[in-house]
Amino acid sequence: MASAPLLYPSASEAALKLQFLGQEIADVQAPAAFIDLAVVKRNCRLMLETTSKLGVGFRAHVKTHKTTQLTKLQVGSETQSIKLVASTVAEIENLLPWLLECIAQGKDVNIVYGLPVSPSALPRLAVVARMLGEGTIGLFVDHPTHIKFLDSSATDWPGQIPVWMNIDVGYHREGVAAHSAQLADVAYAVKASEHVRLAGVYTHMGHSYAVSSPGEALKHMAHELQGLEEGAIEFLKVAGAHETSNSNAQKVVLSLGATPTATSVQNLLEDTEGAGEYRAMIDKINQSFAVELHAGVYPVMDMQQLATRARPKQSPNDPTKSLLSFSDLGLRMLVEVASLYPDRGEKPEALIAAGSIVLGRDPCKSYEGWGVVSPWPQASGAHYDPEGSKTGWIVGRISQEHGNLSWEGPTEHIRHLEIGEKLLVWPNHACIAGVNMGWYLVVDSDTANPEKIVDVWVRWRGW
Repeated sequence: MASAPLLYPSASEAALKLQFLGQEIADVQAPAAFIDLAVVKRNCRLMLETTSKLGVGFRAHVKTHKTTQLTKLQVGSETQSIKLVASTVAEIENLLPWLLECIAQGKDVNIVYGLPVSPSALPRLAVVARMLGEGTIGLFVDHPTHIKFLDSSATDWPGQIPVWMNIDVGYHREGVAAHSAQLADVAYAVKASEHVRLAGVYTHMGHSYAVSSPGEALKHMAHELQGLEEGAIEFLKVAGAHETSNSNAQKVVLSLGATPTATSVQNLLEDTEGAGEYRAMIDKINQSFAVELHAGVYPVMDMQQLATRARPKQSPNDPTKSLLSFSDLGLRMLVEVASLYPDRGEKPEALIAAGSIVLGRDPCKSYEGWGVVSPWPQASGAHYDPEGSKTGWIVGRISQEHGNLSWEGPTEHIRHLEIGEKLLVWPNHACIAGVNMGWYLVVDSDTANPEKIVDVWVRWRGW
């Protein structure tokens, strides 16, 4: 059966490296996507250190970047347990060579396909499951029909199929409420099936993007975890589970997250109000279940994440340590000025050859724009800050290939642009900004030359 690398071929990594390695940012034709290796390493390390200190698991979502290189940074080099979430079959298939290496090294591999499973996806997922081994590929379910699909394809799978029950804690995307009749119907179906087993319950709290402080983010995290616990208890009651005194018995996993709630737990290692109460809640639930966090955009971050203020800008315990500021944004989009309109309307404007197919069309609650122009090529300097001066260039309007920059704030110290000048823009939503890019150009701000391209990461394509 054909898999994603054949169905959706990517550009040659060797050819791209031959083309770009050693060049500097300003040498590259725009538009292009740049990742700062130093930033993403720092963000990934902070997540792994935090979950380790809290005694909870972590499952990395790969949908934002769709690269093997960043997946490796998300799980860390020391781990013996590779736990991932993927939103497309193609993501899993492209990870297959590396995952087989991990298994050969004795590591445990566990991937969840991140949508309630559809029949057309099952044959390709079954192929991957047979290659990786029993229990490696988990599937989301939230309707009893899903179990029927799995029962009918069970002969293609190695052993029982691990299923994850989607719980809806208020976002109303996928999943069902903890006390719903539909949850009970799924539990009965799982109990009656010889081919599936419950691995965990899972929720995505997408509405946590509306938070505006660490305290709000932690409240959402607690609500999310309590909702998962309720869902798991109700499911297990219907399924006829019994308490056990066996300390080695496998626990049902409670997987919660979205980047705002997942990263909010970093506050629990700081002098944050209520930190002890939240940690005690996690510890208590962790005695009966295996609590894990999941998140996807946190390695690169974006304007939407800054707007949540799920963490303070700097650590209260160490003011030199950044937690959530512009210095933690690891993705920037290279654009080029195509024309200038200094006398258009009330605000000076400029045109860039990059619209929604480069920057995405997701809004950000902290300002009315589609991206913020960074100070580059200066290492630092004045730029538009929704929580600060609110003065600088933003992407004020977008069409498909066109973006209109607008100058916000007083014009006395306006940054004058020239046609042909290249700019780096922080996008609102990194998951969408990268979609139409075939690869990321990687620089490293921890090196002597932060402008130099040191690597090229090819993005996976397809479904």
